[in-house]
Amino acid sequence: MRSIIYGAGSFGHEVAEYICDIFNKSLHEKEFIFFLDDDPHKIKSENDAWEVVGSFENFNFHDSDKIYIGFGDPNLRNKAYKKIKKLGLSIQTIIHPTAYISKDSKISEGSVIGPFCTVGYKASLEENVMLNSYAAIGHHALIGSSSVVSPKSFIAGKVKVGQCCFIGPGSVITPGKEIGANVSVAAGSVVYRNVKESTKVIGNPAKELLSP
Repeated sequence: MRSIIYGAGSFGHEVAEYICDIFNKSLHEKEFIFFLDDDPHKIKSENDAWEVVGSFENFNFHDSDKIYIGFGDPNLRNKAYKKIKKLGLSIQTIIHPTAYISKDSKISEGSVIGPFCTVGYKASLEENVMLNSYAAIGHHALIGSSSVVSPKSFIAGKVKVGQCCFIGPGSVITPGKEIGANVSVAAGSVVYRNVKESTKVIGNPAKELLSP
């Protein structure tokens, strides 16, 4: 079995470590982790045991391959997801062994749930969501496809987050708020009001960041 990670950047390497934790593999085991990346400058992994084998378009997949998305940017995650699905391939979901996932929650295809994350009762992650370390999702919350929730962020109960959103480290979305698609919440922000799509917010209380 080959673990194929699309995205050979720093977060892709974190994903590789999560996979090794799940399968009880050494970080030095060869012929287990393989990276794909369309950036011609990323020709070598930071770990000598993990090989960058080329770009997505030029790679020949095997039926037994396990495919993961290793991008930490919402837009790149979304593009990668669409490219993989266009080929009719399945994308693996990652749930780190230290995460707590409610049995009544819904985790969709391609999601990545990092160490010590929490997904609460009746919460729902749509396709390709990424939760980084210590992120917490409250009860009945909905996280839209390809959104990224950074470390130590808290999304409270009954919040709705649109697709391709970025929730910065240490930020808080208070109960029942609606966050539109393509929103970026800056690190440490506290959101007390709904946020319209395609905006950036910052601060406590979070306010729209206007272009200079």
